[in-house]
Amino acid sequence: MRRLNWVLGHLQARRTFDSALGLRPGSQNPFFERYIHATGTSFSSARNYYDVLGVSPKATREEIKKSFHELAKKFHPDTNRDNPSAKRKFQEIREAYETLGNTERREEYDKLRYRSSDYVNNDGGDAERFRRAYQSNFSDSFHKIFSEIFEDATNQLSSDIRVELSLSFSEAAKGCKKRLDFDAYVFCDSCDGLGHTLDAVRGACPTCRGVGRVTIPPFTAPCHTCKGSGHIVKEYCKSCRGSGVVEATKTVEVEIPGGVESEATVLIKGAGHARSRTSQPGNLYIKFKVANDSTFSRDGSDIYVDANISFTQAILGGKVVVPTLSGKIELDIPKGVQPGQLRALRGKGLPKGGFFVDHGDQYVRFRVNFPTPSELSERQRAILEEFAKEEINSELSGSTEGSCRRFSDAYMLLVELDGSSVHTRFLDNGAACDIVDQVNGMNPPPRQMKKLKAISRRTTTQD
Repeated sequence: MRRLNWVLGHLQARRTFDSALGLRPGSQNPFFERYIHATGTSFSSARNYYDVLGVSPKATREEIKKSFHELAKKFHPDTNRDNPSAKRKFQEIREAYETLGNTERREEYDKLRYRSSDYVNNDGGDAERFRRAYQSNFSDSFHKIFSEIFEDATNQLSSDIRVELSLSFSEAAKGCKKRLDFDAYVFCDSCDGLGHTLDAVRGACPTCRGVGRVTIPPFTAPCHTCKGSGHIVKEYCKSCRGSGVVEATKTVEVEIPGGVESEATVLIKGAGHARSRTSQPGNLYIKFKVANDSTFSRDGSDIYVDANISFTQAILGGKVVVPTLSGKIELDIPKGVQPGQLRALRGKGLPKGGFFVDHGDQYVRFRVNFPTPSELSERQRAILEEFAKEEINSELSGSTEGSCRRFSDAYMLLVELDGSSVHTRFLDNGAACDIVDQVNGMNPPPRQMKKLKAISRRTTTQD
């Protein structure tokens, strides 16, 4: 009785398997052709691969290879032209060696042989089943084959959802909450995700006979007909057509941390597609797309902004208004500032790591606007010409005194050495003048450094 139940169950499993493969009743199935006799007591008459090569199941790879070469030489069609059966024998030998000579295929083959012995008497048919399995179009892995074939139809809805969420630079910098709408499969309201009416009459599933699982040696998988429940109903829900899920628009509230970067992804567990009441829904992955800003540029948690100043402000100093993430501030312009010079505002950058604990820096990049000749008035032109004459006379006399008569002097006075400011005091018509600033990332040429040190020594002596 036990064997009869096994046979009936596997005949039903074959019909399920054929249906999954899209085969018509009575057509050939590459997995089950000659798989079981009508009595279910033995496999087909195809021989065992180890028997084909005449080796023990414990034979080494070298022993298998040696046996193959001997048999291949003996039954090669070129040396047996008058023996039609030699060609079939040679193909059988080659087929056996292609399996046993490959480590991975041999392991799968051995697993199949040993597991099959738990179900029926094995008389060597495992070689035929293995050959046909590997000739299938699904995969060379049995586990992958059956996972694809037995996959529940609702598993197509179990994949995670991936969406993109656009953010402005300000939203990404400061953090915010945003509402996100997206399409997803949700449980049907009409049947509460059951797929049938609450008072529907249930019956045993004809595919798995109420077990909820289908077995095709050596594999077992949930029954796709009843979705593993073991029962079916005849009165399915009309709204979801028995699937238990419908397509709808879902809404989630997304908490976006400050400092989030473009391409960063956040995970919301359980917000993906719904499958069934007996399984967990998928997850929602949200990828952020941060727009560029016309004012700020970004490098990690640091931000950069340009400050446009006139060339007279660059020489004489002054003040300029610059934007920050928290509002506009007035910034001092150091005397003799150079075009492209950076000034750091510590802690004015973006939150690091997405949390409001530590912040990056904001760097102000000075952009010096030089007027064109057509923009100068006659008086301005005359003043500049007079300035140029005095500059030439100063060079000829070798004088180093004056208030930043040349941009090169200003550059030499405003350099950063090892992260600390150079403080140079010099005399300007008898009055002391201090210039303190940081020029980030600048390395003055040796000639200018030598001159700077000379000026420093000279001013120290004068003090």
